[in-house]
Amino acid sequence: MVGISGRSRGCVTCRKRKKRCDLQRPECRQCQGRDTACGGYDLDRIFVYQTGRGNDFAAKKPVPNPDTGATPSQPLQRNQMLPVGSVLESKVWNPRQPPSIILPDAFARSAYTEKVMSTFIQMYLPRGRLAAADAEGREFVNMLSLLTVRDQALQLAVQAIGTAALGQSTGDEALTRQGRVLYGAALSETAAALRDSSRAKSEAALMVPRIMALFEVLFGAEASSPARAKSWLSHAIGETALILGRDAEAYSYTDTAHSMFVNTRFRLVVSAVRTRTATVLNNKEWKTLPWRSRVKTVNDTLVDIFCGVPELREAVETLGSSAFSESKAGELRRHTVAKAWTLHHQLQDWLVANPRAIYTPTAPDCFDRINTIKPISFPHFECACGTLRYWVVALLIYSHLDTASGISPEDDWSTEHSDRPHPRKYARLIARSAPYFFQEQHGLTGATTMSFPLGMALLYMSRNVPADSRYISMAMKAWEQPLLASAVRDFLASMTKTLIPPSLAAKSGGEQ
Repeated sequence: MVGISGRSRGCVTCRKRKKRCDLQRPECRQCQGRDTACGGYDLDRIFVYQTGRGNDFAAKKPVPNPDTGATPSQPLQRNQMLPVGSVLESKVWNPRQPPSIILPDAFARSAYTEKVMSTFIQMYLPRGRLAAADAEGREFVNMLSLLTVRDQALQLAVQAIGTAALGQSTGDEALTRQGRVLYGAALSETAAALRDSSRAKSEAALMVPRIMALFEVLFGAEASSPARAKSWLSHAIGETALILGRDAEAYSYTDTAHSMFVNTRFRLVVSAVRTRTATVLNNKEWKTLPWRSRVKTVNDTLVDIFCGVPELREAVETLGSSAFSESKAGELRRHTVAKAWTLHHQLQDWLVANPRAIYTPTAPDCFDRINTIKPISFPHFECACGTLRYWVVALLIYSHLDTASGISPEDDWSTEHSDRPHPRKYARLIARSAPYFFQEQHGLTGATTMSFPLGMALLYMSRNVPADSRYISMAMKAWEQPLLASAVRDFLASMTKTLIPPSLAAKSGGEQ
């Protein structure tokens, strides 16, 4: 009997007990009511039930040893469960084991897809467990499991990552190369999908750029060169184009479409910050219509504020790079400062309305002890992700407010302002949290969650290295942890070279 992904979405425990599951996350109420540990919503393994009787796909004759020509004498035992392994392992000979079962193509493909999907999820999630991820990570994995079967481009992209990861973990260069071949096929299939209006507007197509960007993070061919970060950014821009290709209200029609939009929005704004361009996501319709008949979460309202940061960043860049008359420059500066103060008040109102949303380090990690370099630990991963997101939004708002107000980090060694928070405080908090996110137990999610905030923190601290050298060193040391995948370090180094001046990159060994 074969379990097929997508037929039953119940938790593992309810499926094993053959009980109806209410699909509540991260743990269903059925398990909670019985004081039973909920197994989560990860994918089951596939088994083929072999009765020992002849059938259409069982091997009816012993398979000879390709080296000796001998055949094993041990027959298939009746009523045994044979796990379907990778189709790439079918040539392995072991005379102590029963002969292999020859599966139809559909079964072989299903087993292979399950194998690479499982590899991807184990690599992506903290500790490989769905319940350990933050809300966005759980939604992403759940939707990926459902949508992969709907679009060939998405399926190829996932298979590319899973196959390359299998090759990397087993030291099999052939598998790693096959992953790159699949990535190329996914690019071609994505191009074909974009030419088909019905496929381009599908929910599965919206997820393809995110998976392709993850491939660049893990297996980009350019190692730590800036080209790797640019390839990642091209996928992020493509994701933005696909999302904005629909009307804002379209993301209120179904739960899947709405979840995909809200879980993508932060990354879309990150792309706008990196390109220093204002985003239409800051327009009123994009902040309201996708939530028609829905209530915004704490994270949704924080990202609403973040949507205004790219416009502020663009204004600051314009102010510093263009030649204006004195009157014009003064007018632009006043406008930029006013915009920054507006975001400051919005952020303060958000903090007052959501006092428990942010983790405040306590002694000996006291939030007010700005000069401490003790690493920060968080109560749990979801709290850490939300707090880190708040810190980077605050860092960007207050650093741009300083710049527009004529305060340069090169000359400013302080950690406090009399009328507003100081950006250095948030840059240091981000640096102190780097060791937490780069732990192996937090998987790829931890490293990629930290990459943008830490890049922004280093960009700020690089403007006055003597003032923040200890925190820069802490971040660099976190990158050098042996448990952090070298591929992720290479990608972060690539991103560093697009954000950090060469002098700091050289000092840090090129690692971000």
